[in-house]
Amino acid sequence: PSKAGWLLRDDRGTFLGAAHAIGSITTNPMESELQALVMAMQHCWSRGYRKIYFEGDNKEVSEIVNGRSSNFAVFNWIRDISAWRSKFEECKFTWTRRFSNMAADALAKQQLPLNTQFYCYNYIPFVITDFLHRDFATAN
Repeated sequence: PSKAGWLLRDDRGTFLGAAHAIGSITTNPMESELQALVMAMQHCWSRGYRKIYFEGDNKEVSEIVNGRSSNFAVFNWIRDISAWRSKFEECKFTWTRRFSNMAADALAKQQLPLNTQFYCYNYIPFVITDFLHRDFATAN
C-alpha cells in the first residue's frame, strides 16, 4: 500500500493541522502521488476548507493536474482529482522543491497508530517539529 502525509497551513504559513494515511495498493510511484493528493483533497473538504492551494514536490504531478502534460496511464486518478477540484471554490496545484516538503514526507513515513488507516493531528506531531522550525527560519 502507498503512504501519504500532508500538512494544513493558512495563507501565512501557520500550522493548522496534519494527517497521514495508508492508501490502496498502487502499481507505480505516480499513482501513489496522485492517490495521496486525492486523500489530501478529501481531508481538506471534510474539514470545511473551500479555498485551497496544494503544494507537492513531484513536478510531473503538477504538470499533469494543471493540464500542461498528460499521462493516459493515470487517467482515472486525474478524473478523480478533477471531480474533487470542482467541489472547491478555489483550488490550485503548485510544485515546490523537495526541501520545502520535508515535513509532509517525514509524516508519510511515520507509522500510524495501531489498526488505523488514517490519522489526523490538531497539534504539531513531534516527527515534523524540526522541519517546521526550519521552514519558519528560512521564511523570516
